Amino acid sequence: MTTDATRPRQRFSGVGWSLDVHEDGDLEVYTLRGEFDFAVSPKLAELLPAAPGPRRIVLDMDEVEFCDSSCLQILLRLGTRLREAGGKLAVVTTVPAVIRPIELLGLGDVMPVHPSVAATRAAWGGRA
Repeated sequence: MTTDATRPRQRFSGVGWSLDVHEDGDLEVYTLRGEFDFAVSPKLAELLPAAPGPRRIVLDMDEVEFCDSSCLQILLRLGTRLREAGGKLAVVTTVPAVIRPIELLGLGDVMPVHPSVAATRAAWGGRA
């Protein structure tokens, strides 16, 4: 049974990818699945908030198979805008194909990676 708190609020998809958005308490969770490349990046940019304000957004990328630099750049811009507005962004994943480029490019300050939403919440000083 899915509770209202975990039910997807919005769902978007294309060939080989999908994006679900839902609230988890005070967090907005964007669940990305599939492959995110140059062909998907314009749609991804359109779906993410352009002026996010002081939100706390989690990108659940545990089911992402591929994420190229064009999509990472869009996520980085979101993280920068959030940070400037007093918000926060985190990536939730254990997938090496996602973690490795974030680490290699040194993006962890703007897009810290955690293994779960609960770990993100704990890192942010919230309830688990």
